[in-house]
Amino acid sequence: MTILLVLVYMAVSVYVIWWALRGAKKLDVGHGDHVHEVHHGGAEPEISHESDDLTQIKGIGAVISAKLRTLGITSYEQIAGLNETDIERINGVLNFKGRIEKEQWIQQAQEILVRRG
Repeated sequence: MTILLVLVYMAVSVYVIWWALRGAKKLDVGHGDHVHEVHHGGAEPEISHESDDLTQIKGIGAVISAKLRTLGITSYEQIAGLNETDIERINGVLNFKGRIEKEQWIQQAQEILVRRG
């Protein structure tokens, strides 16, 4: 029974990642108060942020981290700088309204940045 649950979990995880990668819009967040959308087509945009291990934020696992990366979110700085519009859009992609607020991603990212110095 446990093996079956693991296989189902893995299949669902692969599907979620595939779905997120197949056509999601990219967001460049953390630069001021607005979000720039970059639609697929042509070369991938260059991400100017250092890539961080987003799974260090409680509530972000490998699947959510992959979804965030498809949106162009790769750093603690970007998560720490999310505004209400960004949060709404990300919650929509995650299909889990209120997750960012409930799990306090912004506060966690800010704390990590402070510890980093």
